[in-house]
Amino acid sequence: MSIACIAIIDSQDKLNFIDYYIENEDQVHFKFQTYTALQLISPILQKKLNGGTSTEPYLGVLYTIYLPNNDYDVHAYITITQLKMIIFIKQGTEKLNLLAIFEKIYGLYRASNYNPFHQTNLNKLIKPMVIEFNGI
Repeated sequence: MSIACIAIIDSQDKLNFIDYYIENEDQVHFKFQTYTALQLISPILQKKLNGGTSTEPYLGVLYTIYLPNNDYDVHAYITITQLKMIIFIKQGTEKLNLLAIFEKIYGLYRASNYNPFHQTNLNKLIKPMVIEFNGI
């Protein structure tokens, strides 16, 4: 599995965190695609709530983006506090438990943002996890 980008958006749809973990793609594409994915999350969530189906936090693959060098699946996760997380994963790689990845990122986000005594940058917390998942 190759994680290319992770984005975290707050409940007011403001981009709180974005970081890129690949070298060979234009990072601007991922930022634009983050906003595109954000536009798709709200209707999917409303459909799940109105349809009476499960309100799982993991929304699955929203869509696939096709860039010149690689194709990426866009996965989304939404917390009870409406915090949205989007991960871009390179297609053609083995799948891991994405729910566990999202939950770990959410735990790291809570540790860095909600604890006034924790002074570590979120990027410093997430980067080792991404390196581990990417097998670098």
